[in-house]
Amino acid sequence: MMKLKFLTLFVCVTCFISCKPSVNSGGLYGKWDYIKIEHPQGDSPDIPADELKRQGASIEFSKDGTYVIMWAGKPLSHGKFVADGDKIMINENLPDGTTRSFSFYITKASDKELVFETKTGTNAKVTAVKE
Repeated sequence: MMKLKFLTLFVCVTCFISCKPSVNSGGLYGKWDYIKIEHPQGDSPDIPADELKRQGASIEFSKDGTYVIMWAGKPLSHGKFVADGDKIMINENLPDGTTRSFSFYITKASDKELVFETKTGTNAKVTAVKE
């Protein structure tokens, strides 16, 4: 009986672990339009979909390993990225010539929708759809 309980627990844990979203760089290539930005901890206001559309908010991942986040027709952030399972490692180029590194933690990934969270500064949850 104890072996059966252990086996059942093992199968449940394995299924839970394997259900984590995972991406590779090839699955990210292209432009993703932001449709929702939430701040679950309430540390900043959420940004409504109509405002995101008006601002042309998006992120584009290129095959050369670069990304650019666009806002109001201008680059808001750019640099290099590497997809690593359930996160996207970002190396952002800053205006003063330095860089900073952080991660986007993926909570949902499909070929049409991507949901990721930042956990630095104001914690944001971004939902984006592929163009």
